[in-house]
Amino acid sequence: MNLIPKNVNKKVNPIELNSSQEEIDLSRPELYINRELSLLAFHHRVLAQAKDQSMPLLERLRFLCIASTNLDEFFELRVAGLKQKVVAGSVQTGPDNLFPQEILNRISIAAHEFVREQYSLLNENFLPALEQEGICFFKRDQWSKAQSKWVRDFFE
Repeated sequence: MNLIPKNVNKKVNPIELNSSQEEIDLSRPELYINRELSLLAFHHRVLAQAKDQSMPLLERLRFLCIASTNLDEFFELRVAGLKQKVVAGSVQTGPDNLFPQEILNRISIAAHEFVREQYSLLNENFLPALEQEGICFFKRDQWSKAQSKWVRDFFE
């Protein structure tokens, strides 16, 4: 049995540009998406998966946890790097023409909304749904004496 396609050695010609097409000015900032803001938008799409009622509860909870971990890492790496640039006095912009401080300002607005949405999902959706399934999270003042002792012994 021959698994190699018959046209494997066929010569392919490069695409020819029509001379009537306009050249694109690649220096225009509106053609570029900021790397950090794009990554934050991706994390928001992960969080959106946690809202998808068509998925099983624990799968949705997993997406909430992934979004949370992603946001932590985003701040540890990307935001920390931007803050270093601001402290160093960098006024260099990327192809998107955004200054580091401007990016930080936009991240702050988006991240505050992101975290508000996370907590809203957790407290208003997940915790009640988990409780209906018999999975409860108790606050320290709700622990029995036996539970308090077990925790104390475990962490000593």
